[in-house]
Amino acid sequence: MNENHMPEIAKMLGLEMDEFFEIKGKGPGKCKLTEKGVSYILDRGHSLVYDNTFIRILTGAAEIIRKPWRPGMGGIYWTVLRKHIDDEGYITDSRVYFGTEIDIGLIAMGNCFRTRDDAKAAAPEVLKFYEDVRKMVEEK
Repeated sequence: MNENHMPEIAKMLGLEMDEFFEIKGKGPGKCKLTEKGVSYILDRGHSLVYDNTFIRILTGAAEIIRKPWRPGMGGIYWTVLRKHIDDEGYITDSRVYFGTEIDIGLIAMGNCFRTRDDAKAAAPEVLKFYEDVRKMVEEK
């Protein structure tokens, strides 16, 4: 039997295997790349494999829309925190996702990252967002 090259194709497309994404113009619905091709996820977890969709992605006729990464219940994620209110420095902190208000708030504010390196790369943008919100909240 020949080797399955889907993991290599996923990497070429900038995806992880089994990562959910949408197809631009295909309407609501989640897809994922599996060893069999592109699977379209239906209600109740059932899926169908669409070879035509896969061909359309490979030929550029369809565009992938990546969904933001989110941790699963009990999964680890990283955030950016300012060291002190008047300090320009920051730290990265790992957290465990339990679906709390804090977890949801951090995700909504764009401060939820898969790795420490991802958090460090996003730190300037996250800190600017916090500063902008702080100014808005403290306006009199």
